[in-house]
Amino acid sequence: MNKTLLNLALIAATGTATGVAFANDTFNGRLTGMSGAGYVTGGYADGVLLNPSLGAAYGESDDFAIVLNLGALGSDKDDLIDAMDDLVDQVDYLDSRSYTDLSRGDADRLIEYIEEVDNKAVTINAGASLVVAIPNDFMSISLIAKARAQLGALTIIDDGDYELIENSVSRPSDTQDLRSSVIGKGAVIQEVGIAFAKTIRATEDEQWLVGVTPKKVKVETIVYSATVGDYDEDDFDADEYTTDDTANSFDAGITYIKGNLRYGLAVRDAISNDFIAIDGDKLSLKPLSTAAIGYSNNWIKAEAAVDLNSVPMFGYNGESQMLRLGVEFDLFNWVQVRAGMQQDLESTQEDTYSVGLGLSPFDTINLDIAAVAGEDNTYGAAVQLGLRF
Repeated sequence: MNKTLLNLALIAATGTATGVAFANDTFNGRLTGMSGAGYVTGGYADGVLLNPSLGAAYGESDDFAIVLNLGALGSDKDDLIDAMDDLVDQVDYLDSRSYTDLSRGDADRLIEYIEEVDNKAVTINAGASLVVAIPNDFMSISLIAKARAQLGALTIIDDGDYELIENSVSRPSDTQDLRSSVIGKGAVIQEVGIAFAKTIRATEDEQWLVGVTPKKVKVETIVYSATVGDYDEDDFDADEYTTDDTANSFDAGITYIKGNLRYGLAVRDAISNDFIAIDGDKLSLKPLSTAAIGYSNNWIKAEAAVDLNSVPMFGYNGESQMLRLGVEFDLFNWVQVRAGMQQDLESTQEDTYSVGLGLSPFDTINLDIAAVAGEDNTYGAAVQLGLRF
């Protein structure tokens, strides 16, 4: 492989090591607007993603629903994106002058820009889900398919490369001597399941709902590592650096409704499974229990939900345990306004705040959008398109 020092220096600056931490979130145009607080107030086509028993929380006019959700969340706490823009501009400038070696001023500026991106990180999380819900008195059934992907970038510059650049002023350089690391790590979790939910006891003022979601889980991990000197994107073969495996598990939940008050307990990934990446790092899907209390009437929903235990975060030396608060105001059954906040009690993930807006004319077609912002340049969005009868 024959690359100029400038191009390899850019690769050194953009070489990534991904810190992937699987959050507890399900991106959802409705629930994300309440920061994921939907374990007891989420409804039969949305809350079923978090608490399977909510598949039975339907109204008299609810017969069928199909909803599609998409969302993403990114964090650039070190302003890596802006720093990379500056570096790319400098490299483009030097390339436009057809430099094969460096002047003193060019070397100084290149080192300055590389220092700006050294050991900085950016992470991106994304998710999607499809729910087909068929509620009925005998047994409510929901087909659920969802996926979560979390990727990131971390620059790791070898100090020896600075000396190499210094020694390359006005002379060709040996690119094989560059030792800055190009490392990547990430994972994708896919789940397909069927939620079964039923009202097991109902009176005029109270209901007990139970539900379970047996599911097939597929996990794909990727770990890629190379030094700058031997890195070549043409040699990157995903199959060589990835592992994938499948497992069986289930989610379960119970909800108690008394008047306008709701109480619930949900367990996600009730069967523990471990998945090993090629570098020996372990992604663990451990049982996560969440308790929630909520209030719901014709025009307002409010909920507080808290994880009762922490779960390990893939790629981080830490765990996560979430507290979520959310509220929704329904205006004439056509417009919904939402807000919420989410806090990690283990301080592994950034605290975030959310707002959302929903349009549901005739309660048949709905479009819901949500925006999320948090500490350290953390921003995200989610959208839902639904059809209900």
